[in-house]
Amino acid sequence: MDSDSEALSVDDVYVLAEEIGKEFECLIDSQGVDVVKKLMTKVICVLEYLEAYAIRNDSAKDEIMQLKAQVYQLEQDKSEKAELRSKFEKEVEQYEDVWRQEIKDLGDVVSRLQEENSKLCSSLKEKENYIAQGDQENRKDCDAVDTEAVLKRLRDALNKQSGQMRQYEREVAQKTAELENTKQQLDLAKQSSQEHSRRRRRLQAQIKQFGEERADLYVQLQSQQEQLEKLRQNLGLAVRDKDDLLNSAVQGADLKGKVIIDLDDPCRPRFTLDELKQILFERNELKAKVSDMEDELALYRPRVAVPLQPAND
Repeated sequence: MDSDSEALSVDDVYVLAEEIGKEFECLIDSQGVDVVKKLMTKVICVLEYLEAYAIRNDSAKDEIMQLKAQVYQLEQDKSEKAELRSKFEKEVEQYEDVWRQEIKDLGDVVSRLQEENSKLCSSLKEKENYIAQGDQENRKDCDAVDTEAVLKRLRDALNKQSGQMRQYEREVAQKTAELENTKQQLDLAKQSSQEHSRRRRRLQAQIKQFGEERADLYVQLQSQQEQLEKLRQNLGLAVRDKDDLLNSAVQGADLKGKVIIDLDDPCRPRFTLDELKQILFERNELKAKVSDMEDELALYRPRVAVPLQPAND
């Protein structure tokens, strides 16, 4: 089994439990149940806690992978929206250039029409003065007909130019309204992009925090695993102590109710009942911390945002 706590899985715990179970079976067959009854209960409890932490470890890995996938998706959405926004801004700039040119052309046309209108008015006034000052006796019939025709043409041209000016003014007002609408849509798109950026930064900060907490839990879990290995060593030591006890009994020594321990043995038992209780207490604290992490992951899991559709031109 891999000793790295990050690689610890439920299967690894089962393999470890199977190995310990085989050692217990051998010990029970040779020495009886009473020798390992208390130790067996403690080892089983530790294995159950280790199994629970392995399950939560796998669940935390899945949650972190999901959060990373969501962050990646948000970054992809941000990139796509940035491209769309850039394209949209270019199109808006092009439309603004076209509209400015059209407004300029319309302004030139209006100015030209006003100038022509002024010229026609001046010509009409001169024509009227000329008619008033002319020889009314000799040119009365001819001038009257010509004057009426000229006046009619001038009035028709003036009415036509006035209609064209009103039409151009309406077009200028419409183009101006469209330009304002496009600017508002661009502002909304910028606000949406800023909101996505803020959400992405919050998710990255949460993932970093969860990763640090998960690393701390891994360190504590590895420490508990090392303690479990020491318990396994103590189990083997108990077998040897039992053999020594039997040998001493055969030799006639009165060692009933006593345990022989070699003080020079580096693998001698080092855990008391209080120490084992402390280990179980630390396990319970780790279990509570992992549960709190899962609740926070569920609480901070981002909702899927509906992408803003760019307005059609």
